[in-house]
Amino acid sequence: MTHLTERVSERLAAGSRLAQLSLRSSARTKRAAVVLGRLLALAFVVCFLTGLYSHLLQDPLPGMRFATTPSWLYQVTQGVHITVGLALLPLLLAKLWTVYPVLFRWPAITSWRDVVERGLIAVLVSSALLEPVIGLINTFQWYPWPFSFRRVHYGLAWLIIGGIALHVAFKLPIIVRHWRSGHDDEDPV
Repeated sequence: MTHLTERVSERLAAGSRLAQLSLRSSARTKRAAVVLGRLLALAFVVCFLTGLYSHLLQDPLPGMRFATTPSWLYQVTQGVHITVGLALLPLLLAKLWTVYPVLFRWPAITSWRDVVERGLIAVLVSSALLEPVIGLINTFQWYPWPFSFRRVHYGLAWLIIGGIALHVAFKLPIIVRHWRSGHDDEDPV
């Protein structure tokens, strides 16, 4: 049985190397992943803050009061929210394209840290893809789902912000190493 396991592992490792070689691109660098990650995090924070402002205007906490002037402030914040939310889709797809070869790393999981990190990334990516898509559908005032858009959109926003914070915590050594320009900034992902 051990011989079979070793053969399967060797085949998977060879397939992993082949997949990573075929996916190699000069645009898929750690620096590109960090830059796209910073832009994505900033865009999500802007959307989160403008969405939170809108949510608190519609459902204020007990004792919370907002000034009624200037009257155009809500329009500006919602315009920013929608514009940045739409810009999230291509940014998110670019980031996913950049880090895609990491999915073919072998062995895929080497420690409990890898299990936790990959699980958190799965939650972050799925919620980050769902959030702007349902937001885009909402701009057409079409609701093909059985749930309350506002509640789910609000909940996903908190999930994404928490996921970003945890992802940054896990990736902080890489982020710090590639924050500045250097000779190793163009390492493949």
